[in-house]
This record gives sequence, structure tokens and C-alpha cells, in this order.
Amino acid sequence: MLKVVLDTNTLVSATITQGKEFQLLRLGHEGKIKIFISPEILREFAGVISREKFGFSKQQQEQAIKQIMSIAALIEPLIRVNAIKDDPADNKILECAEAGKVDYIVSGDNHLLKLKQYLWIKIVASSDILEKLGE
Repeated sequence: MLKVVLDTNTLVSATITQGKEFQLLRLGHEGKIKIFISPEILREFAGVISREKFGFSKQQQEQAIKQIMSIAALIEPLIRVNAIKDDPADNKILECAEAGKVDYIVSGDNHLLKLKQYLWIKIVASSDILEKLGE
């Protein structure tokens, strides 16, 4: 089974539309992939979906967080990474991926995508991982 980390933008997209990112959550829910998340990613996700522009009520925000937590395995990275200098906040994605010993990071973020790989972990867009999974 493939192990993946979905970056914050991917999680937000999965929450607001039923596109490719939503398919990834569905695959996680069905046990076809294993999704990892860290407390830092979860906090960032909660902060982003609470923005007024998304129009989520407090109850909808809480429901979205519970949904993610019911699908993803929560892990606490013990290592700190400083691989992305242009946007150091993105390093939390790499930290989670390394701690979870995942195969892929799924992202739409250019800072992550331009790395293409971190250690053994491939960094790909949603469409690429879905293609690999035959979805």
C-alpha cells in the first residue's frame, strides 16, 4: 500500500471540491492508500479553512477536521528539516513525510514540486499519483 502525505493545499482542495484531491481522501478512506498528517499540518489546515473566503461555519470547520483525522494517521515528526529556504513553512510537509516513511508527497505547491524528490520520497501533483494508482 502506498503511503502519502497530502500538503495543506491538497487537503483544502479536497475539502472544498470533489475533484482529484477529494479522490485521494476517498482512496485513504477506502484503505487503498495510507495518508499521514502531522499536528502542524492539521493546525495549518484548520487555520486555512477558517478563513472567511471559504465561508465555512465553525461546525463545518470542525467536521472537516474530524473527517481528515478519521482518514489520516497522525504522527509527530521528531526531526526538523530546513530543505525549503524560500518558504520554510513547507518544511513541515517534508518532516511529516520523512517521519511516516512515506512513498509520496502530493502537492500543488511549487516550492515542493520543484524539489521533485526529498530523500527517497517522490513529490508529485494529485493527477500524477492518481494516474499511478490507476484512478
